[in-house]
Amino acid sequence: MRVLFAAGRVREVTDVEVVGMDVGDGQIIGTQINFIMANGNKIEFIYSQDVPIEESGQSAIEFVQELYKNGFADFSQQRVEML
Repeated sequence: MRVLFAAGRVREVTDVEVVGMDVGDGQIIGTQINFIMANGNKIEFIYSQDVPIEESGQSAIEFVQELYKNGFADFSQQRVEML
């Protein structure tokens, strides 16, 4: 599957995972999305704190669904920060 991470930056990924960010007490404080690249490297992103958890979770799930359905998706407009 191919993901557009930024203008001119397309990468092949083999797996994508959406997880809730847990600080250890069971309370979810955000949404994280992890990519496994074709070369085996893992890249992790968290959604901006400005985006409500419900919205970031839904956005991440919709992105993954589009990626698996089409085989490609545009991640460049997601409001995320790399970990």
